Amino acid sequence: MVNPYDLLEGVLNTIENGLKEGVTVDSASDGLDLSTRHLQRLFKLAFNQSLGSYIRSRKLAASIDDLLNTDSKVLNIALDYAFDYEQSYIRSFRREYGITPGDLRKTGKILKITPPLQLFNSQKYPNGVMFGPEIVVVPQFLVIGKKHKMRFRDSVIMPQFLSKQFLVNERQSIPNAVNPDVFINITTTAKDGADHFWFMPAIQVKNHNDIPEGFESYTFPTSLCAKFRFISRNFEEINTHTADGMFKAIIDFMDDKNQKYFLEKEKVDITISDLSDKYGDYCRFEWFAPVVKKTSLKIPPFNPSGIKKVFKQELPALRFIGKKCFETSAAVNILNMLDSWQLNHWFDPIEKQADINYKTFFEGGDAYIDLVREKDGGIYEHLLGMFMPEGTKVPVGYDMIDFPKMTICVSRVYGKRAEIVNYETECRNKLTEEGFAPGNTQWYFRRFNWRGF
Repeated sequence: MVNPYDLLEGVLNTIENGLKEGVTVDSASDGLDLSTRHLQRLFKLAFNQSLGSYIRSRKLAASIDDLLNTDSKVLNIALDYAFDYEQSYIRSFRREYGITPGDLRKTGKILKITPPLQLFNSQKYPNGVMFGPEIVVVPQFLVIGKKHKMRFRDSVIMPQFLSKQFLVNERQSIPNAVNPDVFINITTTAKDGADHFWFMPAIQVKNHNDIPEGFESYTFPTSLCAKFRFISRNFEEINTHTADGMFKAIIDFMDDKNQKYFLEKEKVDITISDLSDKYGDYCRFEWFAPVVKKTSLKIPPFNPSGIKKVFKQELPALRFIGKKCFETSAAVNILNMLDSWQLNHWFDPIEKQADINYKTFFEGGDAYIDLVREKDGGIYEHLLGMFMPEGTKVPVGYDMIDFPKMTICVSRVYGKRAEIVNYETECRNKLTEEGFAPGNTQWYFRRFNWRGF
C-alpha cells in the first residue's frame, strides 16, 4: 500500500498538471493502488474538504489569469478548464466568488482564491503524514477507561501495548458508548519531580451512570488546545518513530517565538484514534494538548535547550549491567540503540533483578545509561544498560562492571530528543571550566531520562 504522504503528494501534482487537461475525481485516482472512493475519503481526512470541490476551486482560480490577461471568450475559457457549458462555468464562478466572470473583467475586483495545497518534508513519515498544529476548542466530553500508572522510560512501548489490549479485550465492557470505533487515550501529568504519569485508554460515553468494575471515569473539560493530526495506513504502524515525530512537532511549535500560546504546565493530553472503516484503508490519529494564550507578562521560555547546571554527585557502590559493543567513534547513534532496546524489551531482564524504588536509591537511578570508554586504536567500548545495586544477579547474555562508591561530575542538559547527544563537547568543556575535567582513561556515561526528551 502506498504511503499516504506520497499518495497525496502525487494527487496534488496530478491536479495542478491537469487543470487544463480535464482532471476529474476519477482521473485523479488513475494509476493509484487505491479506488476513487477511498481516495476521496483519504483526501477529506487529510485536508478537511472534498476532492471534487478542491478540483473545482483550483480550476476556477486558474481560470482567473485567462480572464484578466487574455481576450479569450468566456465560453472558450470554460471549455479550456473542462466545464461542459459556459453557463455551468459562470454559475460555479458566481458561487465561488460572488461575481460573474464578465463582471470581474469589467471591475477588476480583488478575489480571494483557493491556492494549491502543499505538503512539506517535515510532514512526511515512513508510515504516514503529519498535519498541524491548529488551535481549536475541544468541548467537554465524558469517557470511561482503564487507568495505568506508567514510568516515563516505558512511554515508548507501553501506551501502544495498553491501547491494543484495551481495544481487543476491554472496550466491549463499557456501556453507553458514543462511538466504540473511536478510542481516546488520556495522559495526565503527575506532580513535578515524579517519575511517572497516568495513562488511560478509554472511549467516550453518554454518562457516568454505569461504570464497570475495574474501570474509571474522567471528564475532559472544555479546553483550548493545540491539535496535531497523523494519518497512517493502519493503527499498527503508529509506533515509536511516530511518537518521536509528534513530540518534535510539539516542541517546535512551543519553541516558535511567533506563536501565541503556551502548553499548560499541569496538563492533560488526549489522543483520539478513529478506527472505523469510513476512511477506507487509512486511519486518523489526533493529539490535543491544552494551551493558554500568552499575555504581556514576562513568561520564561518553554523548556529552553542547553546545559542546565554542572555539579558533583555521590554514588553508592553499584553494579552496571548491560551489553557491550565497540565503535570507532564515541558518537554512536545512541538514540537508535535506545529505541531498539525498548522495542525488543532488552531492559526488562535488568530491571527485574531489583525490587527497590530506583528513584529513592539515588538520583538518576531509574535512567538508561550509555557507558563509554576509549580503548586502544581509537576504538570506543560502549555498554548500554542500567546501574543496579551491588551484587545484583546478571541475566544470561548480559555483561557487568562493578564500581566502588564514588563521586562523579555531572553536566545536566535539556534538549530536543534528536539533538540531545550533540551537547557532548559542550558538556566536556563546561566540566573543564568548572574544574571537573575527567581523566583520559576513565569511564564516562550518558544518562537518559525519557521525560527529558
